[in-house]
Amino acid sequence: MTKLPRHAQVVIIGGGIAGCSTAYHLTQMGYKDVLLLERHQLTSGSTWHAAGLVGQLRTQAGITQLLGNSVALYDRLESETGLATGWKMNG
Repeated sequence: MTKLPRHAQVVIIGGGIAGCSTAYHLTQMGYKDVLLLERHQLTSGSTWHAAGLVGQLRTQAGITQLLGNSVALYDRLESETGLATGWKMNG
């Protein structure tokens, strides 16, 4: 087990899509002291089992906009972080 820091401004428990997204967006907002705790490997739980389909058209404009913003984020994450995401845009 890695030794944990004695202090963190924000502690996030769980490295699934919600935890990773929260950590990412907090750092984008300027938070420097964010600690993400995951007992196994990041996104290895229920997030890993999700199909990964991202449909972009919905009957509500707000949801369609949210999905469009998500796709734009997925598209730039690899170049932003230097980590392979496996994102492939089809259709």
